[in-house]
Amino acid sequence: MNVCVFCASSDLLAPVFYEQARLLGEEIARHSCEVVYGGTNCGLMKEVAQAALRAGGKVKGIIPACIQEKGIAATGLTELVITSDMKERKQKMRETADAFLAMPGGWGTLEEITEVITLKQLGIHNKPVIFLNIEGFYDSFFSFIQESTRGGFIAPVYEKLYKIAGSVPEVFPYLKEEKDLCIDSKY
Repeated sequence: MNVCVFCASSDLLAPVFYEQARLLGEEIARHSCEVVYGGTNCGLMKEVAQAALRAGGKVKGIIPACIQEKGIAATGLTELVITSDMKERKQKMRETADAFLAMPGGWGTLEEITEVITLKQLGIHNKPVIFLNIEGFYDSFFSFIQESTRGGFIAPVYEKLYKIAGSVPEVFPYLKEEKDLCIDSKY
């Protein structure tokens, strides 16, 4: 299984986030899955990728040329794919991934994970989507989703489009559950 990880590229975060990123990378490798990520050598992105590689896993980075040209592309990956732009990057990530996981992150992470949820809602894919809600990072976002649902902006059935894991150990049971559900269910 290829697990696409969306996460922060910042090097200014609290230590707990880097610790959890390393643990996630190790666990992805331990479960014989491959990391698919944005291909940089900074922030949580770097920690997930390097931890997976150290644990004997495979890592595919997918990076647009405009970011690669800034000198922050990762080296030593199993594979590094350079795309022409962000749109192509996201498309390749979606095509390559069997599941999507959002760690804490900024605008890019939020845009990427909400896009895959929207595409799942539209029936374009039926792959597992999981938020790794470290330290309650996404609590405000989920409150917004709940308020939007109460207000009629989001149908309650769409709560099934994603799962929330509070810790790295919760991710893989969710992935297994979602992967099994995705064989038979339609949203």
